[in-house]
Amino acid sequence: MADFNTHIFGAVAVVSLGATCCTKLLSLNMSEGLMLTVAGLVGGILPDIDLKQSQPSRALFSMLGLITALVWLFTNLADYTGIELWLGAIVVFSVVRFPLWWMFHSITTHRGVLHSLIAAIMAGVLMCAVAWQYLATSALQSWLLGGFMCLGYLIHLTLDEIYSVDFTGVRIRRSFGSALKPMDFQHLPASYLVIIITGLTWFWVPAPDAALEQWQAAYTAWRPALIPEWLRTAIH
Repeated sequence: MADFNTHIFGAVAVVSLGATCCTKLLSLNMSEGLMLTVAGLVGGILPDIDLKQSQPSRALFSMLGLITALVWLFTNLADYTGIELWLGAIVVFSVVRFPLWWMFHSITTHRGVLHSLIAAIMAGVLMCAVAWQYLATSALQSWLLGGFMCLGYLIHLTLDEIYSVDFTGVRIRRSFGSALKPMDFQHLPASYLVIIITGLTWFWVPAPDAALEQWQAAYTAWRPALIPEWLRTAIH
């Protein structure tokens, strides 16, 4: 299995190139391009959230706790005093970071359903829905964020499979095939749950047609946006 740093640098190397190309091609602003990179980076470490003692697991649940606490705080500004809001935010963060983290790991298995293609799709659809419903992004930007989340996720799974091959001894480790699999056939209830969550979340994503139209309009000008003139001249 690839280590944490490998997953970070592997995801950044690919998604940063993709985000740069999308920013140029679609005339996105800097914050929109940065959001794509962050989505891909989070996707690149997300599969290891089920590893109890892993850095990604602790970091992601800490981030989730912080976001949840801030949402609770700002939605209750008119109802509580400053001290009460501060204490409430601490409680919300602590509940997400510790009991919820413990419950999640008590029912998940590393390299289980979260190391599968259906989980990568679920992560992308969830990201798309969250962006569309809560981040006020356009249909195209929402789908791009979902796509980059899925891309980062797939990079992680691919790196795990590559590292399952010992090239120095030219042998296949026992972990080969446990990461980049369609679904977890050994834990079918969990796999079915992932499929159900993906299907239900689909009702909260923007219509793909609108995003596709925006993409097609920009795609016609991809050569001058992505390929320098000297290279286009050399090719022709």
